[in-house]
Amino acid sequence: MKKTKKENKGFAIHCHHDILIEYCYDYDERVAYIKATKPEHEQKLRLRLFRLIPEDRLPGRDSPEWADYDKAREAHYKAWKDFAKACEAYNEACGAYYEAWAYYGKAREAYNEAWTDYNKAREDYNEASEAYNKAYSKEIEALHRELCPNCSWDGKTIFPKKAK
Repeated sequence: MKKTKKENKGFAIHCHHDILIEYCYDYDERVAYIKATKPEHEQKLRLRLFRLIPEDRLPGRDSPEWADYDKAREAHYKAWKDFAKACEAYNEACGAYYEAWAYYGKAREAYNEAWTDYNKAREDYNEASEAYNKAYSKEIEALHRELCPNCSWDGKTIFPKKAK
């Protein structure tokens, strides 16, 4: 299954090595990040297994768990964007610490508030994700087996520890 230009976000398998299924906000950005920051010996496997899931293949799209998960995901993403914006302001203020003490205080306040909001949204997102994954674990595992043949996923990571 190849990704088309239109498909740059959506649910993905193995966006991160320790999460089976999650929402990916920018596929191309994640690929670039893997290539730029992950150890070279991990890159080939990460890039081979990381893929967007066709939206019509996701189980439970009309379920209450999905609705809760989707709502929490949206709030999580908004909180993340707000946090990133506040973090930029905070980092900028740190560089100008002596010249802009007042600005630093305001940026820090915004950073702390955004961090608190982000953590709450992340907790809600994790709970909704867990409920969705629990409700559709069999379907997700079957879809994973179909989309990722010969996958090294052990239920926790794509890098299982080798037997001694």
